[in-house]
Amino acid sequence: MIRNALRARAKLNLSLNVFPDRGEHGYYRVRFLNTQLTLADSVEVRKTHVPTLLINSKQVDGGENIALRAARLMFEAYGLPGGVSIRLRKRVPPRAGLGGGSADAAAVINGMDALFGLSLKPEEKIGLAKKLGMDVCYCITGGLAVVEGVGDIVRPLALPAPELDVLVATPAERKSSTAWAYSILDPATIGKAEGKFDLLMDGIARGNPREIARGIHNDFQEPIERHFPVTRAIRECLLEHGALNAMLAGSGLSVFGIFESAAGWKHARRDLEGRGVECHFTRTLGS
Repeated sequence: MIRNALRARAKLNLSLNVFPDRGEHGYYRVRFLNTQLTLADSVEVRKTHVPTLLINSKQVDGGENIALRAARLMFEAYGLPGGVSIRLRKRVPPRAGLGGGSADAAAVINGMDALFGLSLKPEEKIGLAKKLGMDVCYCITGGLAVVEGVGDIVRPLALPAPELDVLVATPAERKSSTAWAYSILDPATIGKAEGKFDLLMDGIARGNPREIARGIHNDFQEPIERHFPVTRAIRECLLEHGALNAMLAGSGLSVFGIFESAAGWKHARRDLEGRGVECHFTRTLGS
């Protein structure tokens, strides 16, 4: 049986800026600085006669699962023969601002490209990704990259990706959707962190974790904390235990802290897990 196995790495927005002017289809214009984490799902794509989806070894009805949608899109776009079986081993918390589903979909596109010998160009994959969700566009490319437009323009950076120790904490609560998170943004307060973006870029260029930590920013943080105070409590806990800085991940509800001390993140993890918060120690994926 022919197969292709990939790592679907969680994404981390080190900077998440949303601008009040609207772009394509009325969507907010954005500028993110993204990197990837060692935290990842495992995605295996096999050629079969009957399409199936298994998550953590259990066969499920695919429904609107984004990985299966990606496979269907590939079959429709390129008239591929037969079917595929997709096996997902999930580790990235779902619907938590870490792009787990988007990374799975991107892995399916990249995996099927290799499996069927399509040799697709990056722009062709991005075109497919846009039909699934804007985070999929970044996950197709990965690495240290600036994401602009409405999330569909991905510019990989020549700078070495920083290597940071990160504790990701995810509460049991879940927001309704990313679209809902955008709906609660106040256009009068977003897109005002140009100085922090420059500080972040300087910190990455210098390889300085403290400067990087000072430069991280997320326009979703304040409105999400108003609706979900648990995210503020998690952020404050990470800071109390010595995080250089702590920030909402994506549109939440995960929160991440950047640590220099192993003792610090271990104490934070013990404290948060005692409150029922799921924690993952991980690292940013260096160049």
